[in-house]
Parts: sequence; C-alpha cells; structure tokens
Amino acid sequence: MRYWRALTFLRDELTVGERQRLSLDHLAGVLSCTRRNAQIVIKKLVEEGWIRWQPGVGRGNLPTICLLKPVDSTIRQAALSLLAQNQIERATALLPAQERQGLLAEYLAQHRSGHVALPTPAQHHQDVLRIPFYRGIHDLDAVQLSRRTEIHLGSSIYAGLLQRDVRSGCIEGDLAAHWERRGDDWLITLRKGLMFHDGSSLTATEVKAHFERLKASDCTNARLFDCIERVDVLSPLCLKLVTQATPDFVPALLTQKAAGISKVTPDGQVLGAGAFRLDECTEWLTRLTAFEHYHGYRPWLDAVEIWNIGDRAMDFDLSSDVVHPWLVPEKTAPFSQLEAWELGCEYVLLNENRTAWMRVQKHRLRLSAFLRQLPLPESMALSDYRVAKGMLKSETPEQSECLPVDFVGLPAPERPLCVLTYQLRDHIALAESLTAALNAAGIAATCCIDTFPDFNRAERLAEADIIISGEVFGEDSVLSWMEWLKASTALNVCLSTRHQKVLYQKLETVFQFESEAERLESFGAVERWLVESGLYRPLWQNRQQLGIRPHLNGVSLLANGWIDFSRVVFSSPARPPESHCENGSDHPGC
Repeated sequence: MRYWRALTFLRDELTVGERQRLSLDHLAGVLSCTRRNAQIVIKKLVEEGWIRWQPGVGRGNLPTICLLKPVDSTIRQAALSLLAQNQIERATALLPAQERQGLLAEYLAQHRSGHVALPTPAQHHQDVLRIPFYRGIHDLDAVQLSRRTEIHLGSSIYAGLLQRDVRSGCIEGDLAAHWERRGDDWLITLRKGLMFHDGSSLTATEVKAHFERLKASDCTNARLFDCIERVDVLSPLCLKLVTQATPDFVPALLTQKAAGISKVTPDGQVLGAGAFRLDECTEWLTRLTAFEHYHGYRPWLDAVEIWNIGDRAMDFDLSSDVVHPWLVPEKTAPFSQLEAWELGCEYVLLNENRTAWMRVQKHRLRLSAFLRQLPLPESMALSDYRVAKGMLKSETPEQSECLPVDFVGLPAPERPLCVLTYQLRDHIALAESLTAALNAAGIAATCCIDTFPDFNRAERLAEADIIISGEVFGEDSVLSWMEWLKASTALNVCLSTRHQKVLYQKLETVFQFESEAERLESFGAVERWLVESGLYRPLWQNRQQLGIRPHLNGVSLLANGWIDFSRVVFSSPARPPESHCENGSDHPGC
C-alpha cells in the first residue's frame, strides 16, 4: 500500500515535468515508514518511469524529484480493482474526497454494461442486487431504527416474534410458533433451532435481553414499548410478556421495527436473525448477505449492496423495472405510471416549551391558522399535493378557504421564532416559504435546515419553535398511529408534561374499543385534540408515484419506497433484464 500512497502523493503534490526539492524524512512521514523503506519505494518508482530522483549533494541540500508522467489513470484503475475485491475503504482512500462517489458510480456502471473484472473465488455464482443510492446508511441497530430506508433494511436483518402477512394483513408467527393471551399478559413459545447470524442460539433469554436493552435505551421507540412491564423467561423456548397497559395492542406492537430481536456481542456488534445478515456498513457501502440458516424461506438473492454515490444516483443509467418519476423525469417514457395518495401527511408542530410566547394557547392557535392559509411554495406542483385535514383525511382547497389571518393585536415573541426542518426538498421549500411569510407578517423568524440524524435529536428539536416534518403510515394504521403519537421525538419535545399526561390517558381509552374502525375513529379524536390545542397542524398529503415496465403487473405502491429483498429473483440471461417475485405476483427489482 506504500507504493499507492506514494503515487497519490505524487498526484497531489507534484506537477508533471517540474523539479521540486523533497526531504526523504518528509516522504517517509507521508508513507508512514522508515527512511530505508521510503528509499525502496523511490527506487521502484524510478524503475517504472514515474519519477526522476536526484539525491542531494552536500550538507543542507535536499534531493530533487520530478514527476515524469500523469498518474491519475493508473491510480483510478487500481481503485476499481480494489473495489472488485470488495476493499472499499482502501479503494476510496486512493482518490480525493470529491472524486470518491464518482469512482463508485463508475464501478457500478461497469456492472450495468457487463464489462466487469473477473470475480474473486468467493464471488463466483453469486446473484447480487446492487443499488445506487444518494446517501450513506445510518444506524442499523434494531432499537434505533427511524428513517424509512433504515427501517426497510432492518426488516431484512432482524426477525420479530410476530409479523404481518403482506397479503392478508393478518398477524402471524415469525420467531414465535405460538402466542396466546392470559389475562393481561402474553405467553410466547419460540420455534426450535433459531439462530443469530453468528450461529449462536436464539432462546427466550436473548429475547428478554433485547427488550431490556430496548426499554433502557434513549431511543424514541422505547416509549412505544412502555406498556410491557417486563419479560419473564419460563423455559428456553417459552416466555411471558407482563403488560401494564393496552394489552390488546401487544400483538401489533411485536411486529414493529424495534421488536426485531437483536443481540449485542462483546465487541459491540449488533446481530439479528433475519433473512439477511449485515456484512458491511460504511460511508460508501452497505452489504447484506443471505443467511443460510434463516428459519424461514432462504432469499433467492445471495446479497444486496447499497452504494452511496451521492447526487450521481439521480443520473445513473436505469437497469430497473421500477423508477420514481420525480427523480428521473426525463427517463420514464418506457414506463407505465401508477399513483396513489400516500397515507400520512406533512405537518407542523408548535413547541409550547420553547418560549413564554409559545406557551400561550391563543398565540399558537393564531399561528396555526396562519399556517393553514399559506399556499404551496412555487416549487411544489399543485397536482402532486392535496390539503390534509389529518393523517388519514383530506379536503379540497375550496373546503379549506377561510378569512385571512394575521397577528394584529398579539404581542411580538420575545425572540425570533425558529423554523426547523430537515433536508427533504419539499420540507425545505415549506420552511423557507413559512419563514418569509412570518417575517412579512411582522413576526420575526429564522429558518434552520438540518441533516436528518441531527434533526431528530431531542436537544436539537427543543431549540425550535416551529417544526416541519412528515409521517408516512404503513398498512397497520393502529400501529402507525401509536408510533407517531408515542415514539415521535418531535411530538414528545413539543408537548408540556401536562399535555403528555393527557395524551397517554387518551391513548388508554383507544383500546377500550373492540373494533379497528372504532379505534381509528378514537385516534382521529386524539389528533383533533392536538389541533384544537394549537400543538399540531396537518398541511399536505403527497401523491405517491411509480413508473413500471409494461411486463410487470400488480405492483403495489409501498409506503417505504423499497422492495422486499426476500422476494426478488433475476430473470434468465436469455431474456431482457428484469426481476420478479417467486409467487407469481410480479414485484420489481432494482
């Protein structure tokens, strides 16, 4: 590696044809080696015609070095070769930071065109789904999962006690072979022979350890599981969940992302027992490999790789049966368009804990009404949005028309209101539009845009007066409501202790109803209470769109925008590039 480090030094520090004085000690420091080893590298560079080296003559005279030809192409080819050997960190280290995503995009393009280096022995006969992505993957610890992408990847890594069947919508066993309610508690019997990804046994003891780690964590998911008082181990394959509230909610809760059973090794590695194991997660690459001892059906894919190539992901040549038309609008002509309205909405939270001005309900209600009357920013097409009356309800623009609202007669806040959101195109447009409107109306305001991991920290959210965020509901509406109302860091930060107590009391009453329809209506009443308290204001619902190839049918519009890696297969090489599901219900691959 010293040789390649030396070539990168030549590239970064020298100009072809120009002589330059260079201390041998300095070069040895750059290469992290002794003077003797530095001399060996210099000799090799001279022999291969990269440099001319002339030792210094006399005391105080430094050697001179001259770069004879460009090294960029050779270094790049070496980096591509290292990528083919799955040595991502060594490969990216050879290039300047601003060129690394381009290198990864070039490597993926080689796979697309078929001009790839010969695979290593470990890679022979492997079916690998490679996905170009616009960012790195964040924390994949089961108890910390929050963003939709990480939640989807986590669903492949971690298996839960129960799961929801995608076709029927019914809850069924995953790690659990049997479960039943006894009073307010739940008895769970595990399947035999369960294993974590390192081959260690998964028993009731490990399940208890997972829930204890979850409840002791500072993650937002912990609040959702406070209805489980403790886990009692009755035998290696049998355990009891002792509940202290909402026992009817427990089966749905056990399908939630943070209930995916995990184990922490002595070196801090978090292991799961899902269909894929996590082999690598760096800034540039996240790699999942099929778990041979998975208790369910083994995935057809051998591995899935998510490559962070930044903005280049939007320019990548399509080799997919499904695309998002917003991301690649000029490339969607061969695709049929599907669309549906996304469940959930974009919304605003008003932080009553931030300032004395925000603690006054009359001020928040006036601010909430002002928010409602604002038009969509110009960058957002009216056809792609509709006015939200709630998470699951909407209204036409005509229904939402009202008298103009201003702040006449209200005192000014003691300091400028802080409008906070994260780096999502529409959220940024809404935040900037709202900030400008507030300033124009005489209420001083500032706009802050954070990256998502920083945005979601409680201490950061507590510094904001107005928070713009969004929620996407899944197929289980009851679970989605509970996730938002109990596990949302932003909502929790904005509520006073009194309002948090009232919220939890209202959620207790939800599960007094037997039918799902009655429970959903009760959740709607809780949402209306938040609006009437001046704490929350639904804004817009999004039109969800997908483009699909003509040979596909029955493609669902997934809430998380991903596909189920366990159901993807590749077509025969004799046919056009495509992928589909094993069960006959076609589902696109990437």
